[in-house]
Amino acid sequence: MNRDPFAAIADPTRRAIIETLAKEELNINQLAENFSYISRQAVTKQLKYLEESGLVTIKQYGREKYCTLTLNNLDEVFYWLKQYEQFWNTGFNELDKYLKKQSKRK
Repeated sequence: MNRDPFAAIADPTRRAIIETLAKEELNINQLAENFSYISRQAVTKQLKYLEESGLVTIKQYGREKYCTLTLNNLDEVFYWLKQYEQFWNTGFNELDKYLKKQSKRK
């Protein structure tokens, strides 16, 4: 099943898993230790969602399953956000001008 990467990153727990896996590859037990507020089964469920979204790869080595961040499908999110880059840049430029003007008044 292919899941929407936008839906995958909408959940705060899944975003936290992505952030954790960005630092290092972990097995599921190691990863679950970082999320004591939810069960190991809940972490596994979130990992499955991320895997189906193309953001995480889970590979079995012996008895352990290791999780690796792949982020293949974040390109779709990146390109969607890219269309708003000019909007943000204009807003930040205007804010910068305003702040400089305010600091000269003091």
